[in-house]
Amino acid sequence: MLHRHTLGRVPPKPHTAFYDEDGSLLMEQCMTRQGFEGPFTILYFRTPPTDEFSVESLSLAGFCPVEAVREQPLHRRHIRTQDLSPKGDFLTARQTVLVNKSVHIGVCKPAKPAERFFSNGDGDELYFVKEGSGLLESVYGMLPFREHDYLLIPKSTPYRIHLEGDRGTMLVFEGRPWLGIPGEYRNSYGQLTDYAPFTHRDFRLPTELLRYDEARHGRAPYEIVVKMSDELTVHTYEKFPLDVVGWDGALYPVAFNIHDYQPKTGLVHLPPTIHTTFAGNGFVVCSFVPRKTDFHPQAVPCPYGHASADMDEILYYVAGNFTSRKGIDSESISLHPQGVAHGPHPGTYEASIGTTETSELAVMCDTYEPLRLTTVADGIEDKQYHTSWVR
Repeated sequence: MLHRHTLGRVPPKPHTAFYDEDGSLLMEQCMTRQGFEGPFTILYFRTPPTDEFSVESLSLAGFCPVEAVREQPLHRRHIRTQDLSPKGDFLTARQTVLVNKSVHIGVCKPAKPAERFFSNGDGDELYFVKEGSGLLESVYGMLPFREHDYLLIPKSTPYRIHLEGDRGTMLVFEGRPWLGIPGEYRNSYGQLTDYAPFTHRDFRLPTELLRYDEARHGRAPYEIVVKMSDELTVHTYEKFPLDVVGWDGALYPVAFNIHDYQPKTGLVHLPPTIHTTFAGNGFVVCSFVPRKTDFHPQAVPCPYGHASADMDEILYYVAGNFTSRKGIDSESISLHPQGVAHGPHPGTYEASIGTTETSELAVMCDTYEPLRLTTVADGIEDKQYHTSWVR
């Protein structure tokens, strides 16, 4: 997803016989995108990850299957995800709140240790860790993470998320079918350009291979929950299916901390998509971080009113003072849909004049296709939010 990387042992040339230290032949597996035309990684397994002997269906209420509301009158909305109670592990705690064909957006507030591995075959995943720290354990190895990290996980990657104290709060994007670094941030050689808002050095990669440990992974049989076409199936294996001795390629999870994002400031207020961090098929994810405000003597730093004719906008509030909003708390999600105007709350526009910096910390997502609330979101919506502009 970023650049070619190698972890562990690989042979001098792909598609050649490669043996483990005990002399047994290792199984090569190619993880490819866009058929064989896109990025790929080659992994070397001690046990072929194909010995599943059982497949069963699974349902997780609030995550899969997902249920959209039947009616959604057009107006600005406020979803109070802070009202969701912690429960389950990183998988069973997932609650999807907004959906369209390109992206599913949800929250995850675990309260238990991670159990089964999970693999999302519907698209790449992007977690934003609002609270907590821990370890992402995947077929590509171990990736430590900390508060306010983004975790970008390639499609069909078996993984688990371990949180310290088994508690945390995470925003989750499922990009259908892809989500990654915007193409305009790369040069013709694939390198991140010097004018991109981050560098290769800002991204952290898996630090060591995943090694089977009975105390950590239990005894046979082993299970991986797979999501495909918005259905879950549990795949059961007789042997541990993630026992890899090495891999190399361009597909693997990465961590990026939002505070390493390099924001841009202009003479006057710049549109929010100038803060684009990741992009998918028909949507972008943006990072609002503390920064200097506009430097024109008569600049109005507060965002101007906006009537977006083509895009929905959601904002996930993390911390700090968001200059354009009142009545919004940490973990709130606002939805400002295309078709109706939105803008700063009364008084905030004028109050921003003369300010020189902003302390806001938030994650934004703009989508071309309108977003639908799920029944989970409907149950935690602030129903009066759309009238809060009335003086």
